[in-house]
Amino acid sequence: MIIVKVNGGLGNQMFQYALARALSRDAKPYLDLSFFDLPPGAHTARPFGLDIFTLHYERATTEQLVAFATARNSRLKRMWGRSFPAFTKHHFFTERRFSFDPSVLKVADHTYIEGHWQSEKYFIAVEDRIRRDLCSATEPDMANRAMALRIQATRAISVHVRRGDYIHHAAANAVHGTCDADYYARAMRRMKDQHPDATFFIFSDDQDWARAELDPSYAMVFVDLNDSEHGYEDMRLMSLCRHHIIANSSFSWWGAWLNPDPKKLVIAPSRWFIDPAIDTKDLLPAGWIKL
Repeated sequence: MIIVKVNGGLGNQMFQYALARALSRDAKPYLDLSFFDLPPGAHTARPFGLDIFTLHYERATTEQLVAFATARNSRLKRMWGRSFPAFTKHHFFTERRFSFDPSVLKVADHTYIEGHWQSEKYFIAVEDRIRRDLCSATEPDMANRAMALRIQATRAISVHVRRGDYIHHAAANAVHGTCDADYYARAMRRMKDQHPDATFFIFSDDQDWARAELDPSYAMVFVDLNDSEHGYEDMRLMSLCRHHIIANSSFSWWGAWLNPDPKKLVIAPSRWFIDPAIDTKDLLPAGWIKL
């Protein structure tokens, strides 16, 4: 049994699930969901969101997590190892760097894994399975269905403007910062140069900023159908667009990745984190453009 810790927003959860699926292959992956039972503290409060997909998993039990926690305490492990040899079989793997680390794909059984795993290299071997698992389990409502038809009838470019907690939550702002208006201007201009008939579909948790800062000369549709509890509907709509301008956000990363068209053009910000020392070379799939 391999247990993967799941935390953060929906995009982060999807990366963690994808690693768990890659490691478990045909068996149901085991997920530690205890993060979602915690009161909000230094982290941004997030609900568990994976149940909106068609995927299947096993939730790690309290007893299983206690066994790992006990084994992690080296003093207890030394004291109890002879009497309870099962404790010595428990292993732990914590993400050591942001760039791809292939060693996690070779972990032994009875391993607890903690990290973000934000690269398709962790699950590219089971890409088709991931795409099937991350299909929505429900049909869209009438408003989202109408928007989907509108997207499919045009040369639609999704534009994700992520602000929200990146602005209002000090810890998130210190790590990520935000993409500024200049980034969106350059990205939209590049898309327009290649696709003169483009229509930009704007997805944002700050539509007022988007309406004020994005170039009004472009054909734009501001998608404001869904509240935060139904954000996955925005991701589904993003994935239906032909091309994508993403924010420094795992949410729009997945919105672009879930578009299966190999000819899609995806533009991403060259700066994903405030700290330039964080190595993001494996974050974007081959062919995505940094701007």
